Amino acid sequence: MDIRNYDRARQRGLRAYSQAVSEGKDPYLPVLEEKVPGLNGLNRLSLGIMSIPLDRVVGSVSRGRSFAFACNFMPILENHSEFGTKWGTLYESVAEQGLRDPVKVLEYMGYYYMIEGNKRASVMKYIGAEDVEADVTRVIPVRQDTPESTAYFEYCAFSRETGLYDLFCTRPGSYDRLSALPGMKSGEKWSQDDVMSLRKLFRYFSTAYHKIMQDQPAIPVGDAFLRWLLAFGYEDTRDNSMQEVEKSLKLMQEEFRAREDAMNLVLEHSDSTPAPSILQALFHPSKIKAAFLYTRPVNESAWNYWHEMGRLEAQEKLGSKVETVGRVVSSRTDTEEEIEKLVKEGFNVIFATSPVMLNSCVEPALKHPETRLLVSSQLAGYHHVHTYYLRFYEAKFLLGMLAGILSDNGKIGYITDYPIYGSPSMINAFAIGARMVNPQARIYLNWTSLQSFDQNEPFHDPEIRVICNRDLTAPNRDSRDSGLYVREGGEILSMATLVPRWGIFYRHVMELMLKGVFDSASATSSASLSYWWGIASDTLDLAFSSRCNPPTVRLIRNLQEQFRSQSFTPFEGELRDQKGEIRCMTDQRLTPAEVLCMDYLADCVVGSLPSPEELVPSARSLLLTQGIGSLAKADVGSISWTDPRK
Repeated sequence: MDIRNYDRARQRGLRAYSQAVSEGKDPYLPVLEEKVPGLNGLNRLSLGIMSIPLDRVVGSVSRGRSFAFACNFMPILENHSEFGTKWGTLYESVAEQGLRDPVKVLEYMGYYYMIEGNKRASVMKYIGAEDVEADVTRVIPVRQDTPESTAYFEYCAFSRETGLYDLFCTRPGSYDRLSALPGMKSGEKWSQDDVMSLRKLFRYFSTAYHKIMQDQPAIPVGDAFLRWLLAFGYEDTRDNSMQEVEKSLKLMQEEFRAREDAMNLVLEHSDSTPAPSILQALFHPSKIKAAFLYTRPVNESAWNYWHEMGRLEAQEKLGSKVETVGRVVSSRTDTEEEIEKLVKEGFNVIFATSPVMLNSCVEPALKHPETRLLVSSQLAGYHHVHTYYLRFYEAKFLLGMLAGILSDNGKIGYITDYPIYGSPSMINAFAIGARMVNPQARIYLNWTSLQSFDQNEPFHDPEIRVICNRDLTAPNRDSRDSGLYVREGGEILSMATLVPRWGIFYRHVMELMLKGVFDSASATSSASLSYWWGIASDTLDLAFSSRCNPPTVRLIRNLQEQFRSQSFTPFEGELRDQKGEIRCMTDQRLTPAEVLCMDYLADCVVGSLPSPEELVPSARSLLLTQGIGSLAKADVGSISWTDPRK
């Protein structure tokens, strides 16, 4: 018997053993019986014989012969031991005839532990096989209120619906997002064609992923697959060849090596510009060509209108140093095609002004790293695409104060659009502002994205006369029912509205680019970058009607100045949600990450966060990347922040 293959496998094992010891970890195979003390008391379910991915075969059920293997399943006993001889003989048999008998495993929390067949698993891992035939028994864990438990039981449901046991994702909500890509709902039975298409595509992706990433640190293959689908589109990739999958996967290597959800918030405008390096000083652009992408014509959309005003302001302030254009794109395909055209036309920065464009910008950003792409979105998702947004909740708090003063019965209506991250912070800040001046205030919530929303009668209670509607109005719409207003009979009396000043942000970014210091000022190596500016950067203001009492306006302006000096935040002191749970203690202040990741409503809010099924179809796609609940999950622990003003 040739012992060279055993010797090579043993060297791999010894390296893994030494590294584990140096890191203070167990150098041997993980043992399920030790990991789960009550293992024998848990229910079990036979799944039968199936092909299981070897990268999820991670340990042994009992200690037994686990000391013969390092933690990577490679052998570590002496070459001429009886074990070494048996391993070598098995290797030769597998090399000549393949593996004839399935191994026997327990599946626990999505990973596999060997009952019988440690050497077979070791040999198969050594030769680089992707999977192995196994007789699988599932150990059903006790359901817990943890992300790991939630994600696992979602995996169980998905695998029952599709029969795809090898597609394992580790984050809650992943299978809802995956199902939504081909237009399915969680719990729906997949057609055989859809299952076969997804199985083939995942097989191609998994093979390419392990080939390209090899032993480099990266996110799990199932999580990477979903991330890749969101970036490149399910319909655009479902019929891809192996070569096409591998080509697009190579573009995302850096994305897979970084933490998927890590994000750094830049909270304010920097008062000082970093000095450029010698190379930056020599090669900074003499002119910026900036394109602004809109989902609808600016005269039909208030959101797009105010971004267009920002573009024009930046153009005016920077003069001949910049050239800007605005383009309307109505779909993912249009967005990608338009970006390709703009790159060919020499545009070196592109601002995509809607959160729905986030995933559409990833492939172009990967293909054209010389072009800067920034997307107006509260949640960053990719390290090649910067995001930017405003802290609208600060202005909403001030409008809430005014609403509380105006309401004589405490009943205040609040109308917003989508149940995405950022909405709860605005609703809750508004409610806190109203409660600060009117302890009896109750905020009645409604959503324009609901299928049942009635624009003419958003609230049936005639006592709800003070209403905060969507703050921005399109040029072709009657503006009386925007912002904060009071209903007097059939008349609408406008009182105040917030005013976004996007031009300040756009001008700042382009000035950094003109000086050649944009990357040094903003790029991070380990996290997605997201600008999240507020009143202190002058990017938010309020406009008051002449109907407002001047002393009231003065009071609110004084609070606005406290925001400007960063001496005040709405989210300080006790805050309870609708269930009575304390979300902020009396002597605490919520962090920026906690504010951004809010997924609850304050106890004085009457209403709820709607489910995707309650929304109009056009709103559901946004929930894939920005939505609260099962379709997306922001992680407080993954978010850091910097304030350049300090």
